[in-house]
Amino acid sequence: MSNPGILFDESLLNIIDFQDKDIVPIVDECDRCTKVGFLPEVEASYLGLLIYVMDLTSLNSTDNRKTIEALVDKALNFTKETLKPDIESMASNHSCEIYNYFTTSTLTPQTVCVSSVRVADAIQRINSQNDHIDIASVAGGFPMGQVPLSCRITEVEYAISQGAAEIDIVIDRGLANIGDFKRLYHDLRSIKSVCVNGDVTLKTILSVTELDSYHTVYKVAMTAMMAGSDFIKTSTGKEAENATLSHGVIMCQAIKKYHDITGYQVGIKPAGGIKFNEQALSWLVLVKNQLGTDWLKASLFRIGASSLLEDVVKRLSAVLKKLQTNY
Repeated sequence: MSNPGILFDESLLNIIDFQDKDIVPIVDECDRCTKVGFLPEVEASYLGLLIYVMDLTSLNSTDNRKTIEALVDKALNFTKETLKPDIESMASNHSCEIYNYFTTSTLTPQTVCVSSVRVADAIQRINSQNDHIDIASVAGGFPMGQVPLSCRITEVEYAISQGAAEIDIVIDRGLANIGDFKRLYHDLRSIKSVCVNGDVTLKTILSVTELDSYHTVYKVAMTAMMAGSDFIKTSTGKEAENATLSHGVIMCQAIKKYHDITGYQVGIKPAGGIKFNEQALSWLVLVKNQLGTDWLKASLFRIGASSLLEDVVKRLSAVLKKLQTNY
């Protein structure tokens, strides 16, 4: 269910006090789980989930019709073609749950994420393949967010008109760092109204490493959710520093508190610099430990990445081969 948002309530911005001594053990446990490793069956299912919740992304200044066509082809075909021999090799044991899982899974990322001007290219390529994958579009003055609200709304409307099913917008970090959360709320609320009219998922990028404190991260996350964001997202991928699991802890705490108060579930999307399966698995463990298994689905958990898919598929292939020897 989409998060409809609530009226701005400043009292919700000052509920939790964060200290490093509380955050560090949570992060350490996530990293420990990833380093120790998982049973092959568990790792295979987690890696499969990472593929399914991925927003396969290309947001380069050099993007063009051909690069977007290649991105769509990769999303639709790369995993299926690469893993086909491994899955077929498991066919002799139809009682194997992992075999059943991977033969019924789409083995495609959840979306292809592109710039607003490239949405039409992606849609055309998908239609030519007689296949389907949703298109997410960054919009609203990405990646800075410092353009007039009217221009931000116009770009969001344009992306939706071109066929975007999801919109990733970025906040104005200037407003956040001076504490003008009420204006930030109203800006995001205006964009939410456009998405509601188009039945479009709204993901709000916090750019956490450009905010001045953990407290500001929490306040921005809560403001974005009150404004109706369906997901809160860590980064644009263009920041000088990438988000860390520590930022993720703060975002998860905000999501839990918002859910406790309103009953609405809001998703989380880490993005930026996530290139290796171990990094993605650490985020998965964080979400599982902090928010619960209910959040381990594409409607509440995404990972934005441009080069993660290859590493996840490579590792998954190795794990499936290991499973074959166990049966």
